[in-house]
Amino acid sequence: MRIFLFVLALWVGLGVACSRAAVPPPPAELPAGRNVVLVLIDGIRQQEWGGRAVDDAGKPVRMSEMFPVLLQLRKRGLWMPNVAISNPAGVSLPAYADIFAGRRQEKILSNYPPVEDFRSHYPTLMQEARKQLKLGFDGVGLITSWGPLCTIAFTPPMLPEDDFYRSCSFKSNVPAPTEPPIFFKPEVYTHSRTDVDTLMDVLREVPKRHPRLLVIHLGDADEEAHLHQRVQRKVGQHYGIFHYHQALRQDDYLLGRIWDALQGDPFYRDNTYLIVTTDHGRDTAEDPAQWASHGRCIAEKIRTKPCSGCSGVFALAVGPGLPTKTARGTYLHTDIAPTIAKLLGVSFPSATGKPIREIVEPASRAPQRVPTTTPPPFLTLPPTPPPTAAAPAPAGVPAPQPAVPPSALPSR
Repeated sequence: MRIFLFVLALWVGLGVACSRAAVPPPPAELPAGRNVVLVLIDGIRQQEWGGRAVDDAGKPVRMSEMFPVLLQLRKRGLWMPNVAISNPAGVSLPAYADIFAGRRQEKILSNYPPVEDFRSHYPTLMQEARKQLKLGFDGVGLITSWGPLCTIAFTPPMLPEDDFYRSCSFKSNVPAPTEPPIFFKPEVYTHSRTDVDTLMDVLREVPKRHPRLLVIHLGDADEEAHLHQRVQRKVGQHYGIFHYHQALRQDDYLLGRIWDALQGDPFYRDNTYLIVTTDHGRDTAEDPAQWASHGRCIAEKIRTKPCSGCSGVFALAVGPGLPTKTARGTYLHTDIAPTIAKLLGVSFPSATGKPIREIVEPASRAPQRVPTTTPPPFLTLPPTPPPTAAAPAPAGVPAPQPAVPPSALPSR
């Protein structure tokens, strides 16, 4: 009899435990308003995003081979091929400073401004969204491959109660992190990490933080272009446009992974605007040895301002209510932040850019959230939930160690 009661109690206990284990965790609380994700892909040349690229042998490279994800997203949203940079230098840091603040930042004119000017001189979109929407530390996120973007993301002083999640290059501002950063690929530039590691950070951090405003930067393509210049200068060899094109293919795939992660998360699906742009173009010179430069280009022999190949960029917007078409208007980098502010319901008085009418007007007429019954339209592969714990290494096999960022080359 005692054996029977023991077995019965054990069977009941196991049944209760299994029934508890079968209960899924509670879903994340859905946001009260829209979400916006801004993806910045560094240094895309007009020939590539315009479908006029050629390889090292001069053979055409189809846009469908290089940007299959971007083309799929173009079919679902607003394509804006007439966007211009708003800074007079045509390089990265001034471009991102303008994008973040929604206005020309007059004291940032190069990638290496004086220390006293190495900051945002005006309130940024991230700061305004954090403050006005009363979001917590996790409510706004900045995840980038290039380290300096964390420095220009706010107007100092940054008080702890106003801070937001920032992870740039190999560093983040997480207070008292519970685990060390993990990196998988070596990086040849200082103050940078590879775009694959940036994606891993996105996939690890975004599902647990759920920022309503998320800015992501991918920088490998621009770095490959600058490596072409360095190889030419140091050893007189042709590094080749092949590596630049491979980096663009990679970043297009990573854009698809970001889209799929958003579509697979109920917090973001049906309620999020994705905006994609680039910080600058490149030289449009016919000389195959000169395509890698930007800023003061040789193509038009202009030395007082960026050439048209560098200053002409694009933008793409996908989200609820947005039309599927090519916009005919002309826009500036400084228009992007005011547009996002409008989508989030945030006022941005310090910005001089204007909200893009073709985005904000149809978005204002869209229902707040219209759940779809069709399966999420994944472009690469369905996102998988991260494992609860890393599997232990087999006996006698050392555990993998994080990659250490080398200091071989200066950043950009």
